Amino acid sequence: MSLLGRYLDWFRDRDLAGQVGSSVALFVVLFVLGVYTAGVAPGVILVALLVDHWYRGRV
Repeated sequence: MSLLGRYLDWFRDRDLAGQVGSSVALFVVLFVLGVYTAGVAPGVILVALLVDHWYRGRV
């Protein structure tokens, strides 16, 4: 299993506070690494979170 797959499995098991904290930490890491340019990475992550929450509501 990939590192991203493990993270997503862990992320899905968290409550909302854990997900928000994890997302903030991820944004901080992306900012420090310089991937935050033009807001592309946060936008992709935000869309992924919205799709995940939408999918959970449908299942």
